[in-house]
Amino acid sequence: MEYTLYLDLLFIADFAFNLLALFLSAGVLGEKVIWRRLGISAAAGSLLNCALLVFPVFSVLEELILTVTAVGSLMVFLAFRTPGFQATVRAAAALLISSALLEGCLAFSVQHFYLSDWECLFFTALVSIGGERFLRLRIRRRQCGEHLYRVWLFYRGKKKEFLALADSGNRLTVPGTGKPVSVIARGDCEGFCDRVAGGFFIPYRAVGTEEGLLFAVPFEKMEIVVEGTRIMIEKPVVAVANQRLSVGNEFTMLIPECFVSEKNE
Repeated sequence: MEYTLYLDLLFIADFAFNLLALFLSAGVLGEKVIWRRLGISAAAGSLLNCALLVFPVFSVLEELILTVTAVGSLMVFLAFRTPGFQATVRAAAALLISSALLEGCLAFSVQHFYLSDWECLFFTALVSIGGERFLRLRIRRRQCGEHLYRVWLFYRGKKKEFLALADSGNRLTVPGTGKPVSVIARGDCEGFCDRVAGGFFIPYRAVGTEEGLLFAVPFEKMEIVVEGTRIMIEKPVVAVANQRLSVGNEFTMLIPECFVSEKNE
């Protein structure tokens, strides 16, 4: 029995699959997606796979080992610039798991939905994109969860609970005194401190943004729950931002890390 092999179509299909597997691996590893690197890596892997198919100088087992180790390591190095042996092994393992998952999706779509090859590839792309988004969200929430604290703000007989992120990058201070400043969103002030007295403006500068001014308010006190105990901050200064502090609303307040660092130590 003879088969006609179209090498160009094989390369395109393998390239698309490698690209999706690398994209999903980026979500598993928490790596930044740089499409140019992913494209170069996917193309290199596809070229090597096509070469192994055209020139079958290895046994099936040897070819499998070579693909998983050498080709996989090269692909993750090109895609993620993995520093060192351990990082490369970890990334290659993530690529192998991602490839196995996508292969399972392909087989499932063929057996149960009777899809064409390109429809199967589209279905696999949806799985890869959804998986990558889900994994990144889980990683971000887990990282944030290690530094999230329940906080109460008190103002004129009222109090409100916030979920605060102890941000090591928060260098916002009151000019002249150097007193650390926390941040909340304007939308969270409704019904709590809509009208304030004694506020003032403080300058700020964030990475990737222009300089500006934030309206800051001296509150009566702040209570932070850390490991079951409460830390009291008297007369805290809190700035009010016009936009939400987190896209997924994982936290509603930013507090200086120094407020909780002594307790954690």
